[in-house]
Amino acid sequence: MRASILILALTFGCLEMSFGWGAEGHRAIATLAQELLSARTQAKVQQLLNESGDIDLAAASTWADEIREKARPDRPRPTDAEAFNRQFPNNASWHYVNLPLGTDSFVVAKKFIHGENNVIFAIEHCIAVLEEPETVAGELSRTQAFRLLVHLVGDIHQPLHCGTGFYRLNETEPPVLVTNPDQVVDLPNDRGGNDLFYGPKEELHALWDIGLVAEIAGSFDFHALEAVLRKQYLNRSWSPTPGDYHHWAETWALESVKVANDAYAAIQYNSYETMGDPNSLWISITLPSGYAEQNAPRAAEQLTKAAVRLAQLLDQLRWP
Repeated sequence: MRASILILALTFGCLEMSFGWGAEGHRAIATLAQELLSARTQAKVQQLLNESGDIDLAAASTWADEIREKARPDRPRPTDAEAFNRQFPNNASWHYVNLPLGTDSFVVAKKFIHGENNVIFAIEHCIAVLEEPETVAGELSRTQAFRLLVHLVGDIHQPLHCGTGFYRLNETEPPVLVTNPDQVVDLPNDRGGNDLFYGPKEELHALWDIGLVAEIAGSFDFHALEAVLRKQYLNRSWSPTPGDYHHWAETWALESVKVANDAYAAIQYNSYETMGDPNSLWISITLPSGYAEQNAPRAAEQLTKAAVRLAQLLDQLRWP
């Protein structure tokens, strides 16, 4: 039963085109987070949900993927998708940041963060918009910033949305993974596992986005996932993020890179193709035995941590 679900999940995962945690994961995160909010924050959140037309935080959590220009064609897109993509053409880049696996400080991370189109800046920017009393012309609206924030806090806790493999390539040998940030300059990377294939179309990134989420509860139903997270993980002690909440995303990204190291552990790199472009990779890999079973608990911990931290962040905001 679980094996069949995992195969289906990976099939859908390739279609999802790197949508962190899939709809099921984001809805489970949001459902748990909404229950953890203070009464004061609940009222502020409900006001924004009413304005956006979302029935709850779970419904709001998937909007950021649904509006994307390359969203799945078999799903209806929001009516505001086209206008949003015209106004913010780089929004697909707001869902991730590509950091070397050896990144251990934000000082090092900043060397690989070019401009504002990344998940760290996007989260910080959404916070700023939500703390402003009025929308600035040409800027995100409050409901857009809210929906994005709910989603992106989930994305930044998906390890492969933050950590990525860089490679030294040799025509006669398998690719060599390079984790030291000082040694990856000008090396091609796998875009958070999107270019790592352990089958004809099975991507490592899709396994983390969709496959492991389905593995946790043995179901595509986000209610089942939420129930497992609540029962087995939510009652643990989750330490609050230190420092100014306006910059919590920086800490979260670094933590996700550490988990990404586990995601890459013991992978065997077999061969590669570049299709004539060294930055366009297709790397054949072999996963260690029991990979999904070993990493599903890590994914569950990240999902639960995202829910707790989303609630903590919303509770911290200086709502106007």
